[in-house]
Amino acid sequence: MELAINLIQLLFGITILVWGANKFVDHSSVIAKHLGINDLVVGLTLIAAGTSAPEIFVAISAVINGNEDIAFGTAIGSNISNIALIFGVSCLYLNSASKTHLSNLIPFGLSILMLGLIIVDEKISFNESVGLVGLFILFMYVLLKTEGMPEEEKSEPSAFSKSLFLSAIGLVGLIAGANISIIFAENTALLLGISELIIGLTIMALGTSLPELAATVAALRKGRHQIVVGNIIGSNVLNLVFVLPIIGFFGTMQISQTVLQRDFYILLILSIVFILLAIALTKLRFIKSLYIVSGILLIFSYFFYIATLAGII
Repeated sequence: MELAINLIQLLFGITILVWGANKFVDHSSVIAKHLGINDLVVGLTLIAAGTSAPEIFVAISAVINGNEDIAFGTAIGSNISNIALIFGVSCLYLNSASKTHLSNLIPFGLSILMLGLIIVDEKISFNESVGLVGLFILFMYVLLKTEGMPEEEKSEPSAFSKSLFLSAIGLVGLIAGANISIIFAENTALLLGISELIIGLTIMALGTSLPELAATVAALRKGRHQIVVGNIIGSNVLNLVFVLPIIGFFGTMQISQTVLQRDFYILLILSIVFILLAIALTKLRFIKSLYIVSGILLIFSYFFYIATLAGII
């Protein structure tokens, strides 16, 4: 009974977290457009940051509560679910080529390599944290150099004021949901007798990836495939360059080599597949069957990974 209550409270916390993220990103986008910020930059920064906000706030709450394993597992697990599950589902619905700016893949690839160095080192050092912050600066530089789409008309003052209020409410939801999730994720791990890392890689990772799924579904329904790829790139980069430095600067964590042997190699392979598919979407003739097969394989790989973590396989 105690386990069921903890799981319900954990899901409640994740629900508030996701709701807060959606409110925050939706209304932050309105604010940005009112201020005249380019639409493409809004998509690749505010949307990506908004959908990564749960992971970021989970990291802050986890470090404060001394549960860095949950934050670390959530960051890696979320990136795995973003590619294998969310992009996998997206591949099933793609019906045309997408002109993605491939320069955005550079910080994406570098963030994965930096993660590998950190895991081999078995800790997140101060210098590595600074390096990750440097990758964030590189990511922003690449985005600002990217030619964007025409700016949209500014919103009405009343809509701007409303968005300021609702984005603040979303931020409160993010903070509250993150704290609730961390507390009951730890309790659930203790009751189930499994590590906090596994909880982060599974329940927390999937829960905090729900904003990415919502943004992806919305983009697909509008036929904006380039936003799908951009959201995955931006979200995965921000998950690493924001979450890991928080642990490195303010926490103390020893990384198990199991993460290298199991989780990192899976993320590395998935990232290579994603990069190849993103390049193919931009440079090659669109072949729908290729993406359907890729999508099925990606989704299958995700459920295989979860089954392995759960000890089913």
